[in-house]
Amino acid sequence: MSEAPQVDILEASKEKFVNLISELDDSQFHTFEQFVQSALQEYHGQIHHHHGDEGDAMDTEEHDGSYQPVSDAKMMRLGRMIKDLRTRVPISAEAPGEKTVIPNTPDFKGFTDQNTVHVDGFLFSEEDVDDLCEEGKMSRNYCLDCKSKNCAPLNFISHSASVLQLQFLYQVALADKVKDKVIVDVGSRLGAVLYAGHLFTRARKIIGVEINEWFTKLQKDMIKQYKMDDRIEVMCKDIQTMPELLSKDADIVIMNNVFQFFNDLPMQQQIWKFVRAETKKKSGLLLVTLPALQDQLKEAGLSANKLMKGWVKEVKLNYDGGWFQDLNDDELEEIKQVHLYKVL
Repeated sequence: MSEAPQVDILEASKEKFVNLISELDDSQFHTFEQFVQSALQEYHGQIHHHHGDEGDAMDTEEHDGSYQPVSDAKMMRLGRMIKDLRTRVPISAEAPGEKTVIPNTPDFKGFTDQNTVHVDGFLFSEEDVDDLCEEGKMSRNYCLDCKSKNCAPLNFISHSASVLQLQFLYQVALADKVKDKVIVDVGSRLGAVLYAGHLFTRARKIIGVEINEWFTKLQKDMIKQYKMDDRIEVMCKDIQTMPELLSKDADIVIMNNVFQFFNDLPMQQQIWKFVRAETKKKSGLLLVTLPALQDQLKEAGLSANKLMKGWVKEVKLNYDGGWFQDLNDDELEEIKQVHLYKVL
């Protein structure tokens, strides 16, 4: 269908809808509004499922609602680590010579090397970025043709979980599931998941697997400096060379958008199939992904339903449970990137 007829249908539908609600009196309007909202939600779900993979919906279970508080002293210690890291890495938090690839997917349509900035979400909050812009160290816009009036917003990409995401991860999603357990962070990069895990939890062991030597050394230096080597270990390896780490050692595996920006599609597919095959050997193993596992598999060109069937069920998290005060819409969307799954 051409674009023009689609526009005509849309405009005609809008007109019909307005005419329809104009016929309702005040007593009927509220009931009709509730009906429309529920109908739209249902239809949205059908569309989402239709555009996904064929097959049955994935099994789910509800999160138990546990919450683990974190003291101000621990948050301040994490803040000191962040300030320290800012002096050791560039704003983009990219390793020397590191090459990242902007995925050719709908989520990143229009993103280019010219209009995209890498800013580490662990090191810099939105407020920090605003401060950097005010100081002239960064801009939120770029010039389209070197004329000052013709500017467009830059796209921002982070390769680390933010502090808020880490708080939600450990204080809510994994609140009562970590004590005496082994956590494995695949692609540990700056070590954000490791440091927060050490501060926020009583995990027995926290293992980072990082393929980049520069990032590995950085993490080891931080771990030694802040005396976290009693429970944290970092390995400079490709996760595909360590199957038993996933199939036997780990109780919890964390993956923060770990393959998409660093591997081509065939390699992403190979790694995801490896992760599935090894984690599937340990029933009850918990997987945490940012963003949703379904989305990451689809972005890698894989059938999410086919791979997830017989592998995991999602543990539905309550993002708006009042865990943190005064979350704005952007912050709520931020923690909604955290997803929890249990191996069947």
